[in-house]
Amino acid sequence: MAEIKQDLLSLQYSSNFQIEGVEEVDINLELSTAPVTMSTVYGIVTDGTNPIPGATVKLFDSAGIPFKHALTDNDGSYSLTDIPEGTYSIASVAEGYRLSDAIGVTLTSVSAIKADLICIADSSLSLGSIAGVLLINNNEGVKKPLAGGKIILNNVNGDTLASTYAAADGEFVFYDVEDGEYTLISSADGYMPSSNMKVVIVNGSIANITMYMVEDARTYSGTVSGIIRNKTGQTVAGCFVGLYEIVAEGTTTIEKLVAVTKTNTAGKYLFGNVVGGNYIVKAKMNG
Repeated sequence: MAEIKQDLLSLQYSSNFQIEGVEEVDINLELSTAPVTMSTVYGIVTDGTNPIPGATVKLFDSAGIPFKHALTDNDGSYSLTDIPEGTYSIASVAEGYRLSDAIGVTLTSVSAIKADLICIADSSLSLGSIAGVLLINNNEGVKKPLAGGKIILNNVNGDTLASTYAAADGEFVFYDVEDGEYTLISSADGYMPSSNMKVVIVNGSIANITMYMVEDARTYSGTVSGIIRNKTGQTVAGCFVGLYEIVAEGTTTIEKLVAVTKTNTAGKYLFGNVVGGNYIVKAKMNG
């Protein structure tokens, strides 16, 4: 490559002046040192054969932090100028193409480096996506994420195509979704969906949705169970078992009996539909 010439002294100019007749005009200029010329990275982005117009080319510094970017022209060409000397990496991406492999470039003062990039076409990138968040909508109207809720994706025939689970913040996503009409159904222990969600994907569109679930009073409760034995380790059948809730009363707490049952022939007992709270179990056997 031929040596790139650079300015040593910056261009300066005088004030306007006129000459009328025989005159002698003395114009003196003082030139300042030219700023250091930066380097350039240029090249062509192709799919391996054909140029890709409108591709984004991004330059990253040695720490991987984005430095600057450019778009390719109709010939797939790009140019990034005014780059300080240093070590960089450069990569490109375009709609319908995967991010290219990065190329490392080292720039010295007043250098010009050619870096051609190849982006591979991916037909799945033209398919649609469904991004959403699954929330709890409680009786007070407070909405919060429902982590771990299951979401299934059904087609118009009711066939399940995919399933996923909401993350800690309630987010979920389906990708590579073909054009069509879909139904999303959510489920989670102790909750029931407000309604199923209909989504239509057209021309690889992206749908952003919010799904809600509400507490199911029939199932949003726990159970308490166990076995009652005597001191010799024998199970006790027909034994009274009481479930007491510990509740606050003023500055003290009391034990309030809320449910009773008796053990079966194997000494087992079970309380169902136990709502959230603080409890204690007591048992006794009359003679």
